[in-house]
Amino acid sequence: MIVLRRVVRLGCVVVASLLFVSAVASAEDVKDINVALIIPQSGPVMVNVDPAVKSIRMAIDEVNAKGIMVGDQKYKFNVTWFDEECKPPVAINAVRAALSQVKPLHVVWTGMCSSSALATASILRESKTVVINAVSGTSGFAGPVGNPYLFKIKEEFQSRSHDLAKYLAARGFKKGVIIAVNSDWGEEARSTFKKNAAEFGITNVESINYDEHTEEFVPILAQARQAQPDFIFQASQLLDEQIAFLRAYRQLGLKIQLAGESTWTDDVPEKGGWDLIDGMLTASAWVPSNPRPAVQDYLAKYRKAFGSTPGFNGPPSYDMVKMTAAAFEKAGSLDSEALRDVFRSMTFENVVYGNGDLHFDSGGQAEFPVVVTAFDAKTKSRVLAPIPK
Repeated sequence: MIVLRRVVRLGCVVVASLLFVSAVASAEDVKDINVALIIPQSGPVMVNVDPAVKSIRMAIDEVNAKGIMVGDQKYKFNVTWFDEECKPPVAINAVRAALSQVKPLHVVWTGMCSSSALATASILRESKTVVINAVSGTSGFAGPVGNPYLFKIKEEFQSRSHDLAKYLAARGFKKGVIIAVNSDWGEEARSTFKKNAAEFGITNVESINYDEHTEEFVPILAQARQAQPDFIFQASQLLDEQIAFLRAYRQLGLKIQLAGESTWTDDVPEKGGWDLIDGMLTASAWVPSNPRPAVQDYLAKYRKAFGSTPGFNGPPSYDMVKMTAAAFEKAGSLDSEALRDVFRSMTFENVVYGNGDLHFDSGGQAEFPVVVTAFDAKTKSRVLAPIPK
């Protein structure tokens, strides 16, 4: 009997050891896809970048928990983060560090500010690394046309400005004032909207620039009021500026129609109040009230994890991670040319951003429709703007 017990115990020990060895071997069998992520991680711009950072981390956890099957081999993302601070000189150093330090480098993700994206585009193109940019609005990043290595998800200023200007013209608005932050991003937003407005017969009666982090907009709005515009187009990236702008608008008792860049999202009224922003128009590919399951599933996870509605940079950043995993699986290889071919030809389905289907044009720019939306205090959401009569 004693001998039998010892045999049983020994058998249990052997089985347990085999299970442990199997588990370790299984964990070790999951290999790495090395990713360099270049994104601001400090500075005042973080109020806008924070949703991107959180969404990327959330997507990485989800993808790695499931694994990425490339052929018969299971992989996970191994991501090295580089801070570009939304400053072009810092971004250039961050890109060079990423290209030299991450070996082998399989793909680059970026969430760079537009000025940083422009400053680093040539370096990234010369590296012939596949680069996915989730958030930059500038038209100067993706490419080269016909043979892109650099792909960009966020829509360009042109598409947003065109649709917003067309809508304002259909509403009968003839004169507008542009109030834009004094930056490369603000200048591109201003000039693109002005050009599109003119194409639809809208006159820009005045353009007013202001410095980043301006806290007092009363004099600026008083100047705009003197021009007697039908609407005011406001281009700001920072939440503190946007709330200060709305408070000054209310303080002056203005009733002029407001319109803004896609950077005006639901986090503004969540902090400043819905009554302040009721009726303001914006054109965007990100509409949290969209009932599509992909949108609502992402929102539910984000709100549960972070207690807020993600701003405009969150959804394309989340999609960037999921799309890259799908592209590697489709490619069946870690080869950069195989990966690039997939990004050039594949239509990505059930993404959060846009209308759910996304593909890249010959220049590496994602194509999908944008819509004109209105902030609605009654429903506390951003909804499709009313059809002009």
